[in-house]
Amino acid sequence: MASRTNHIDQHVGELLSGYIDGELTQQERQRVDIHCESCAECHQLREELRNIRRDVGDARLSEIGEDNWREMMNDRTVQATRGIGWLLLIGGFLAVAGIGIYEFLTDPSVGLTEKLLVAVIYGGFTALFVSVLRQRLIERKSDKYKDVEI
Repeated sequence: MASRTNHIDQHVGELLSGYIDGELTQQERQRVDIHCESCAECHQLREELRNIRRDVGDARLSEIGEDNWREMMNDRTVQATRGIGWLLLIGGFLAVAGIGIYEFLTDPSVGLTEKLLVAVIYGGFTALFVSVLRQRLIERKSDKYKDVEI
């Protein structure tokens, strides 16, 4: 009989997390409630889990308020440095790609066919990039969700 009780206790113990998260069926919730009425250990564990869930839900990850956080992220200095960073990154990438393309095209050991194929591939990537960039810039003007904050 003790073995059966331990099995039930263990099984109800496994259900406690689902109970706290509201993931159990009505029958399983009733089973946990009935068991916790007669088992002080499981009752205490259930209350501790409830308290932990409440404390985690109330916890703040930062002392900075949400409004202050938005204000900091929209600061002109942050926006300027972000813009400069993107320009430097894109400029550096274009410079490296340009040098690589120049070296590739002026390399006498590479045949004309390979050079044309690579030029077509790069041309395709460039056309796609310009197309997507143009589309995003056009949509940006009329995007009704651009000021939505999550």
